Amino acid sequence: MGRLQGKRAIVMGATREGNMGQAIAKRFVDEGATVVVSGRGAGGLEDFARKYGSIAVPADISSKESVFSLFEQAEKAMGGVDIAVNAAATGQYGPFEDTPESELDEMLNIIFKGGFFFMQAAVGAMKRAGGGAIAVVTSQVATMMFENHAPYMGAKAGIEHVTRTVANEFGQFGIRANVIAPGMTVTPMTAGMLAPGMVEAFASETPLGRINTVEDIAAATLFAVSDECFMTGQTFHTTGGITLRRLPMASEIGAAIESATKKQAG
Repeated sequence: MGRLQGKRAIVMGATREGNMGQAIAKRFVDEGATVVVSGRGAGGLEDFARKYGSIAVPADISSKESVFSLFEQAEKAMGGVDIAVNAAATGQYGPFEDTPESELDEMLNIIFKGGFFFMQAAVGAMKRAGGGAIAVVTSQVATMMFENHAPYMGAKAGIEHVTRTVANEFGQFGIRANVIAPGMTVTPMTAGMLAPGMVEAFASETPLGRINTVEDIAAATLFAVSDECFMTGQTFHTTGGITLRRLPMASEIGAAIESATKKQAG
């Protein structure tokens, strides 16, 4: 306890109960940080802020103006920003050849452009604060192959490379930037996409025998932003070791779903 005592943090993507952003924000509060939670859903942010004694500032990560306003409001409310975590997300799954331009735009606007705006604003705030730590939540598929996921994978890989650029260019100002790359995780965003058998298909390829939880992501993020972490430009693969193997193929996932459905049917 108290590993972030006196720190001032922004957590983007904390609008929905049970998601990674809220798990990260709660862990930061528990560790002594003052936390601004942000995202597009004001109701969920305000509920969280009331429950955990944090500050709710709604913002749309796809809008540069909105993101910079978030940091300005956070600096006024807390006196500065020492930690900035971007856990904003959107999902995508579909055949490469059938990908519409609208889906590409969504991935780029939220994941890549939004992530870029977030780090631009964070760098400015942290220069004013005398340093700080940025953490960007991406995905195992930024580096691992997974079928029917190309726009999402490309956007995540791109923002990971931008994060390394920030680490390289702004370390001289005492600013660290690292990536948290989760494996399959049950969250409000993924829950509706998970058919019976899918979790088991991923767990079977994971050396530690289970998929990760939002609490696993929060723990990795806590280390990445804490003063004890003398690392920058790195990717923390919080996956239970699945990067040592591979992700299940679409055909294997389909077979697992079919098997689980038959079992449920009795």
